[in-house]
Amino acid sequence: MGLIREKVWSTDAPTYDRTWVEIESLLEQAVQEMKTQHAKYKLRKLTGPKADKMRALMKYTRAKAVVETLRWTIGVRGQMSPLDEPLRS
Repeated sequence: MGLIREKVWSTDAPTYDRTWVEIESLLEQAVQEMKTQHAKYKLRKLTGPKADKMRALMKYTRAKAVVETLRWTIGVRGQMSPLDEPLRS
């Protein structure tokens, strides 16, 4: 039984095999997605249905969280831990 648990656990273990190129590429994609969704949110705020506006806002928020997490992970100076950032109202 112990051997089975160890095997299952080891499949979830991080591999740490991402390259810096992959990480930086993902960061660039996330920044672009964040900008796109922010623009969509502003447009929908003026012209679109509320549901579309809220969907764009949620996608923007998700992309922003990814950007902040990746910036913190790669060690961008001045980037707070995403868990330590204060909530804005």
